[in-house]
Amino acid sequence: MLSAPAIWRIAERLRGVVPPGEYGSVILAFTVLRRLELARGRPVAALAAVARATSPQARLETLIARLPAPVRGMMTRMEMDLIAPRLARAGVLGDVAAHFAALDLSPALYGTQDMARLFEELVHHFDSSEDTGAHYTPPEVGDLMTDLVFAPDDAGTGHALYDPAVGTGALLGRAADRLAARGVMVDLFGQEISPRACAICQADMLLRGRNPAHIQPGNTLAADHHSRRRFARMLANPPFGQEWRGIRPAIQAEHAAGAAGRFAAGLPRVADGSMLFLQHLLAKMRKPVHGGARVGMVTHGAALGGGGAESGESAIRRHLVDHDLIDTLIALPPDMFVNTGIATYVWILDNCKPAGRQGMVRLVDATGLWQRCPRSSGEKRREMTQAHIAAVVQASTAGHDMDLIVQPGAEGAAADWHAVTHDGSVRMDGTCALPLSRSVKGEDFLYHSLSVERAANCDGAPTRLTFTVDGADDPQAWFARMIQPFDPTARLDRTRSTTGCAISFARYFGAPSAPRALHAIEADLHHSMARLAALVEKGGR
Repeated sequence: MLSAPAIWRIAERLRGVVPPGEYGSVILAFTVLRRLELARGRPVAALAAVARATSPQARLETLIARLPAPVRGMMTRMEMDLIAPRLARAGVLGDVAAHFAALDLSPALYGTQDMARLFEELVHHFDSSEDTGAHYTPPEVGDLMTDLVFAPDDAGTGHALYDPAVGTGALLGRAADRLAARGVMVDLFGQEISPRACAICQADMLLRGRNPAHIQPGNTLAADHHSRRRFARMLANPPFGQEWRGIRPAIQAEHAAGAAGRFAAGLPRVADGSMLFLQHLLAKMRKPVHGGARVGMVTHGAALGGGGAESGESAIRRHLVDHDLIDTLIALPPDMFVNTGIATYVWILDNCKPAGRQGMVRLVDATGLWQRCPRSSGEKRREMTQAHIAAVVQASTAGHDMDLIVQPGAEGAAADWHAVTHDGSVRMDGTCALPLSRSVKGEDFLYHSLSVERAANCDGAPTRLTFTVDGADDPQAWFARMIQPFDPTARLDRTRSTTGCAISFARYFGAPSAPRALHAIEADLHHSMARLAALVEKGGR
């Protein structure tokens, strides 16, 4: 069987003809054309005819014009109408067509799944060569989200699976393959803002024997092209830090529409639309009366605690807590993504949680479950194995809290580890027990931001102080206990006080440092006093 590098060798003929960033469009488009002509009931030799033609460009244009409309749309979004003339002018279009005409991509040699994997390998090479990672989700992160989102589903189950920022389709395709091995079938849907990435995803769907029309082009936040559909299962890794300034009027209009729009809970900072995608997914969830929905989404850390109590981000988080929509939050290891080394998190949302999990959120600290990548790619230096994934799934779905027993190894990675039920015991065998999962009441993420006004200072202006108080505290009772006895003139300004929502892993997983020994503190104190005395003596001379 062919390998992706064998197909990719044509890049040598493209050198100096098209920019390296366009190699992928040429190779992927011709791969699709070759597969289509061999997959017909009566295979044709259209690309061979292009290679032999006196005018390869005219022959190729005729070939594309006879394709079904969805495939013609793919070729347009891959910019073949611009690239083909360039290849023709350089005199290499016939050679490119001949290269692909000689490849056996027939269904007899490559079944649907084999062809999909070959195409995915080509896409990954294309993404990696551009070194952007813009549409790339690490395979292990996709596997983890898939296992968690489909955790309730047994063999024989079928669902519609949707990705609102589908990119080249790697996340959907890998999920479909993983689920098929479990006997769970999915119908794939998505939308993508990049025309080229959308075309590649549509081509992947076509080669998988699926409907490419289920993948729609366009900005999901500006216009939902699957507006009539709701989904039982969704996966998403939307771009981090994507600003929405250019579509602000459309976003604000939907926010003003309240429940009739997608963004009723709140508007985040214009510099980052991550939490707009989160709200979009909420709006796409199948209603509980019809069986409910589960969502897996990757975000950066700001989605958990960014913004003050009055911010749109806080309002969105509070909406999630108030409606008991967060099932699990997972802190991933750092350096997992090609295009960023920042802390990342997986949200698992569920609008139909079982009785035992209602009102609760499972937090999982998976930052210690990783190994070094054999080969770094961009910012990606760490990876999770299938054993790591299984441990996180167990910690996420178990009915009890769990710890991680770790034997430290080189470079920060664990030399050995295993997950155990949390029982509060202290280990004496040289290993250390780290908290892996904790169940927390959703309401514990709420806090009060209280404004206290004190008496006027010398210039006559009152002094205002803001205090962050646990959400379980009654504001007036807190004020009467913590402020009033020490400043009878102070006043709690309820008009400026509000309730916020933030999720802090450090609150539940941060290990307090051991107190220093008393003799060490005394030694430092004596040393500092001696230095101070010496400075005083020196200054007095």
